[in-house]
Amino acid sequence: MKRFGTTGMAILLLAGCGTGVTFDGPPAPEGVIARDTFVQVLTEVHLIEGALKQRLFRNDDGQERALSHYAELYDRWGIDEERFKTTYTWWYQRPIEMDALLEEVAENLTELERQLTEAENDSVAPTSSLDPMQSRRREQ
Repeated sequence: MKRFGTTGMAILLLAGCGTGVTFDGPPAPEGVIARDTFVQVLTEVHLIEGALKQRLFRNDDGQERALSHYAELYDRWGIDEERFKTTYTWWYQRPIEMDALLEEVAENLTELERQLTEAENDSVAPTSSLDPMQSRRREQ
């Protein structure tokens, strides 16, 4: 759970970063989530689905926990499930643009993984290189 919370914080940090990628296709219809916002939302969706598939939700109510994370996600971004599905369908009907969008999502996930790895490496205390078992021995 702590790791999922850290991931959530990292997502919020990434949300402030623009990608600079533009979409030159027809304008999105009313109600479709803005592209940059949708990339961030979809990044979080991938994290929720990944946690569900990896059974990181430790109880039998994994589906219920995932739904609560979706509700939190929708609330945080000011959207609802219908608007998310409408946006997803709109992008899905444009496969070339959807591929580019999903590539950005993959880049976001890679960056989150890099940040978490760095944070984990920074939090590990250095051990003595002379005696790797020193921390496991009792004081005499």
